[in-house]
Amino acid sequence: MPQLRANNCDFYYELSGSGAPIVLIHGESHSVEIFGHQIPALSTHYQCLTYDRRGHGKSQVAPYGHSLWNQTQDLRCILDALGIDRAIVVAVAMSTTIAATFARHYPARVRALALCSWYELDGYPALEERRKTHQMSFADLHLLMQDILNRKGRAGLEQYLEEHYTTLLPIMPPNKPEVRKKLIEIFSCHQPAHYSQTGEFYTSIPPLTAALKEVTCPILGICGTEDPSQDKPELFAQMPNFQQAWIKGARRFTMMEYPIEFNQILQDFLGGLKD
Repeated sequence: MPQLRANNCDFYYELSGSGAPIVLIHGESHSVEIFGHQIPALSTHYQCLTYDRRGHGKSQVAPYGHSLWNQTQDLRCILDALGIDRAIVVAVAMSTTIAATFARHYPARVRALALCSWYELDGYPALEERRKTHQMSFADLHLLMQDILNRKGRAGLEQYLEEHYTTLLPIMPPNKPEVRKKLIEIFSCHQPAHYSQTGEFYTSIPPLTAALKEVTCPILGICGTEDPSQDKPELFAQMPNFQQAWIKGARRFTMMEYPIEFNQILQDFLGGLKD
């Protein structure tokens, strides 16, 4: 199992392919497994890096350091450790805040951004206003998941999420049960401490839409038309380097729900990069 130590944490990572580097960053309570359809498609022409973020999946559940700024430093240190000077960054949901912060502070290291479902750039607590279709706050949901995991184990948490996803996780696709099953397995795969430490991360996110307007590299937004908290591309209507794509019928996990369409949109964007 490939591991590296960076920024005082042990990270599981996967590196495959050759060519221009792309780093794919999963969202909160996700894992590298959400990119199962992208790595094979991209690694024929690109060097693809993905990693389980701090406290997720096969990476270390560090006792501290889960803030947005420190996870931005995680990305920087991982790239340094692997000798990657500049990369295309693909980020999903809450990790779009990491990608945007990294691009804002280290612009020379980012060739382009692809931001998949990026409403969390609103920052905390505003992002909770966009989650009104959810039954409870992001933090309370994760504390509930931690409690169920501790009492009933991983199988019990998976069963509970499947039974209650329509109210607790309306981002899950109702019409794609196999995709939903895989997502619930991913959401349930973390160590118990993860589910409380996630609160440190999401409450540390400041408003970032203004900061993204200062980023000059090419930026692609991707969102499903059925995502309960849809992107608002009109916020960046005056940015010539920004474009938005929509995947019809998809909810939050466009890369898993409609991988062919997602990959085509991403590859078209990558093919249009000039440098």
